[in-house]
Amino acid sequence: MFINIVRWRVKKGDSVKQHEVWREMMKYQRHHLDKLTYIRSRFFTFTEEESSEETWMFLDDYHNGEDFHRGVEAWKKDPELKRFMDGWFPKWRDLIVPGSRIGEFWDEVEDLRVELK
Repeated sequence: MFINIVRWRVKKGDSVKQHEVWREMMKYQRHHLDKLTYIRSRFFTFTEEESSEETWMFLDDYHNGEDFHRGVEAWKKDPELKRFMDGWFPKWRDLIVPGSRIGEFWDEVEDLRVELK
């Protein structure tokens, strides 16, 4: 398992806009599943009462790092997807609190996995 984690902050007043921007992205992805290489994507938010910002995070799960890199390369080479992303990214970027975006890549230590069913 390979997980791409991206965290960023937005002003609380931009929360609804942030949600709309990501709904647009996820709608596109749901209608173009053949372009995706992740297994699952999830979003989370964290808000502190005394803060004027909230933290957003997504986790994209992949079978392995190769699937992630294959997806990144495919996105660069697909003209339709590139057009969509070129129009979409500025909408997201404009809502992010400067300096708050952090991307992480995690490889699972599979022999330590325990699954409860």
